[in-house]
This record gives sequence, C-alpha cells and structure tokens, in this order.
Amino acid sequence: MAHKLNFLLLAALALQAKRVRGNEPAVESAAEEPKHTVQLPQFTPYTVPGAALWEQFIGELEPQWKRSRASKQDKDEDRYDGEWAVEEIEELAGIAGDKGLVVKSEARHHAISTRLDKPFDPAHNGLVLQYEVKLQKTLNCGGAYAKLLASPMNNEFSDATPYVVMFGPDKCGESKVHFIYRHLNPVTGEYTEHHLEQPPTPPADSLTHLYTLSIRPNNTFAIMIDGTERKSGSLLENFTPPVNPPKEINDPKDKKPADWVDEESIPDPDATKPEDWDEDAPAMIPDEDAVKPKDWLEDEPLMIEDPKAEKPADWDDEEDGDWAPPMVPNPRCAEADGCGPWTRPQKRNPEYKGKWAPPLIDNPAYKGKWAPRRIANPDYFEDLDPYKLTKIDAIGFELWTMQSGITFDNIYLGDSAKAAEQIAEEVWKPKHDSELAVREALNPRPAQKTESKLSGVLDLFKVRFGDIAASVTGFYARVQHEGLVEAVRQDRSGAIAV
Repeated sequence: MAHKLNFLLLAALALQAKRVRGNEPAVESAAEEPKHTVQLPQFTPYTVPGAALWEQFIGELEPQWKRSRASKQDKDEDRYDGEWAVEEIEELAGIAGDKGLVVKSEARHHAISTRLDKPFDPAHNGLVLQYEVKLQKTLNCGGAYAKLLASPMNNEFSDATPYVVMFGPDKCGESKVHFIYRHLNPVTGEYTEHHLEQPPTPPADSLTHLYTLSIRPNNTFAIMIDGTERKSGSLLENFTPPVNPPKEINDPKDKKPADWVDEESIPDPDATKPEDWDEDAPAMIPDEDAVKPKDWLEDEPLMIEDPKAEKPADWDDEEDGDWAPPMVPNPRCAEADGCGPWTRPQKRNPEYKGKWAPPLIDNPAYKGKWAPRRIANPDYFEDLDPYKLTKIDAIGFELWTMQSGITFDNIYLGDSAKAAEQIAEEVWKPKHDSELAVREALNPRPAQKTESKLSGVLDLFKVRFGDIAASVTGFYARVQHEGLVEAVRQDRSGAIAV
C-alpha cells in the first residue's frame, strides 16, 4: 500500500504546485517582493490582571518556554526535533515589532510547554482559553491546537503527558477545531477522552485568527472564532462518548440459544411454480419492428487506413516489421447513420419473468428478534458537573506539521469571559484590521469582468480537485506517522479522498 500512497502524495503535491504556479506571480528576487505603504501600529505590551496565563512573547523563548526533546510514546524514532523561535511576523504583519511563537521546521514533530505560576482549578469558575493562530505559509497538513496539561506535570512533555483539554485548529485532510476534554471515571479510575461532535471548521488564510473556548460552571461551553460564536452546547450532551455511561448494558455472557428462530418470514413450502412460467426466456429480444436507416453504409468499415500517413524515412522493415499506416475513423461514417453490418436493436422481452421463487409467508416458528438481557452497568456513575476538570499545571503545543510558519500569540488562560472579550477588542482586532489593510494594499481587487459559465465551472473544478489533493496529502502524512488504522479513525474524509 505504501507505494500507492507515495504515488498519490506525489500527484497531490504536483497539483498543489501547479495551482501555486498558475495563480501566483513568480518572485524572482527578494528585491522584487511586493511592498505596501500602510502605516502599521506599533506593538505595546498589554496587561491582563488575574490571568492564570497571559503570554505575548515579549522576551526570549527560554527559560519561560521549554522545548521537549522526548520521543513520541512507543516510537523512539519519532523524536520531537522540530525547532521553535520567538520572532517578528514575516508574512502579512499587522503590528510593527509584534512577536509570536513560531514553528520553524517542516515535516517534524514539535513539542513545547510553559508552566503556570500556580495550578489553575477549573472547578471554581470554569475556564476560558483564548489564543491567536497565524498561518504564515499555506497549511496542507498540520495542527495548531493547544493542550492544557494536568497537574502535576512531572516528566518531559510528549504525547504521553496527561492533558485536561485539547483545543484548537487542525488540518490534515479534514479541517476542524478540536475540543476534547478528559474526564476521570471514579469507578474504574481511568480517564476517557470526550470528543466534540460536529466541530466547527477553521479559516485557512494567512490572517491572524482568534480561537476562544469557554467552559462554564453550568456545564455549557462555547467556541468562538474571531469573536463570533461558532459552536455551543453542553458537556453532558454534545460529546462522544457521553461523559456519563449508561445505567444498563447488554450482558456480555448472555448468548443466543442454538434453537432460537429469528427469521420473521420463510418461503411458502406449499407454493409451486406456475406451468406457464418460463425461466429461460431472455430479458432482452431483437426489436422486430425496427428498420435499417436508409443511409446506413453496410459495406463501409468503421475504421480505415489514414490516407495521409507516410512511412517514416528511418523505418527498417527487417528490424521494425512491415509498415502499416495507422487506422483512423472512416469520414463517410460521420455523415451517415452508421457503418458496418446492421443489427436490430434490443428491447425488453414482455414475456420475461426471471427465475421463479416461492412467495414469503409468516414463519410459524418465529420467536422475535433476539437481544441479550440487560444488566446493571458495573462501571456506571453519574457526574452532573463535568466542568470540574482536573487542575491544570501547564499549557503546551504538541504538533506534527508538514509546513513551518505556524505562529501563536496572545495566549490567555483564566476564568473571565470579559477579559477574553477585552483582549479580542483591544489586542486582536486592531491587528486583524491592520492585516486586512495590508492585504488589500498588496492585492488590490481587480475590476469586475463578466466571465463565461464554462470558466466558472472550470474554476470550481480546480478548487475542488485541489481540496481532494490536499486531503490525500494529509491522509498520507497521518498514515506515515500514526499508522493506517489510526489515520482512518481520525481522518475519514482523507481516507475517502484516497
């Protein structure tokens, strides 16, 4: 299977490269890069009183943030060797002097984390997690989600580190905003991951976008992108699997009796095939009413030798065999109703009945559909306040990405929705508005012109085919690093694309 996936990956990458070459002007040198005259606002630090974490990446990367040098769980060959940097934005900057946490490596595993000053307890007033993501390069496959790490965090950060909440955008085939929370089963003592059903889709452009997750003390949640609510619901109802297991389950020891009859209908044993039932009658027969068209050229072949073809000068009959001109469609056939021997068209046989089968009747021995008996679920519990999550010791980004340039900034963790709204209005929005102005200056909208319907159809086809190519690329990457079974489970749309 690997060679097939390699072929699909190459095809997908070739298509993506073709789209880039076809839609973007070539940049021959750094001196020819487009410039703009937009006056950018200057970065100024912003304070958020009472935050469990407020990070603007003003200082150096370390020691505040710690890069992991561990390996992925059970995969010594997959080390977290991706590089990180705190640096100013290079692509479509909106604030002069603004820095962010930037993924610097391609096709690598990355992991980095920072500890909170003290553990944060969502059981008091819920939690609000908000941060910015900017894709400085087109993202075909990669994650940009954050993990709130459980307290106490004792070991080097990796995929094996217990987390409380995982939230943020991800694109590897299917694009979605993850929201997963881990809940402790008090009966088994094990944690279960609960995944949000029908998560929202993240934007994919190079602007800075703001992702906000609010978990409230009434067990409701809300996900916002750029200050607009995109998904809301209940921690008790909108997740798979549900946080509270069922009170009853099927008895795993109960087996269907060998003499149980659950066929509701059976063939009538007293039925006999009618004497006039012809099982050998064909489904289609020649149409005896059909008449050969007058201009049907029965003596003309469909294909003829190309009269314009000439034997190549370097043709050697001894080495190449006897030369024969190539065959081409007979031009006389194009002007007539047809050529060659004429045969009557087929029509449905009115006498056709097919193979006879006795009709079905109610089964006198039918006992009903069998189902195992229900028993009390030994792992049952009821938690009516799942918002009271485990205490949080740190926040981290543990990612795989095919592209570099993913940038994080203005990370807020706390319990104040008002503080998050103020950050959105006073920090993110000015940056976003400035980026829009820069993008407009660099790419002024062309004058509208009327395009043919065919052009519109071709454009739509090109975009959809590009999406499929990106899905194939993302699915391939998951297979390479997570295995086929896990890739299919996580990325069904990518599997369908393949």
